[in-house]
Amino acid sequence: MKYTAAALIALLSVLALSCGSDSSDTSQESEVEPPSELDADLADNEIDSVSAADEPGKLASLPGTDKYTADPLPAEPAANDEDFFLLGNGRAGLFEVGMHHDAIEEIAQAYGDVELEEVDLMLEGMHAPAVKITFPQDSSETMVLELDIENATVYRINVFSDRFVTNKGIGTASTFGDLKDTYQFEGVFWGETGNPLVIIEELSASVILVPGEWWNIGVLEENIPPDTKISSFLIL
Repeated sequence: MKYTAAALIALLSVLALSCGSDSSDTSQESEVEPPSELDADLADNEIDSVSAADEPGKLASLPGTDKYTADPLPAEPAANDEDFFLLGNGRAGLFEVGMHHDAIEEIAQAYGDVELEEVDLMLEGMHAPAVKITFPQDSSETMVLELDIENATVYRINVFSDRFVTNKGIGTASTFGDLKDTYQFEGVFWGETGNPLVIIEELSASVILVPGEWWNIGVLEENIPPDTKISSFLIL
């Protein structure tokens, strides 16, 4: 094919421009900027965040926010059955004298599907807020947690259920005779409701008895029938 001088010059010019463009592109592709300090810090943070999320109980940041999330720690070993139903020395199972009202529901969940009811006991004509708890296994109220009206903490627990027993096996299914054979106490007293009670200092508790014909102020222990039933334990 024949080319004129002008055509040849034009063709060479096009080829020259094309080569210059390829060379420029190649040069631009080969020039990669090193990561800045900011990029390196972001990368480190991202790695730390993933590592933290993989470790239970550690905080893991959420990208692009100031919020944090934490995986729960591995579950603590379950309490012994004895702990769940131990009676005396400021406690009735997992419920304790001094605990705040707000913690009652959470602790009750450890016992399964229990019923909680806010009540006013109106003791001696005064407002007496309390939480009545009933376990599904009990036909009547299990216990009543009486609250300090000023700070909403439990100041005593009245336990009715026979599922709760002392470390010596005494509970509401026991009798006065069982109680007398197991613990030391002095005298029988008149309780708030007019029922007889004995004070067991070893347990920091009062044991309320079911009154019978024998019940009179000043009655002697030896005059109380051994088969007298226990109504409840009042944990102080």
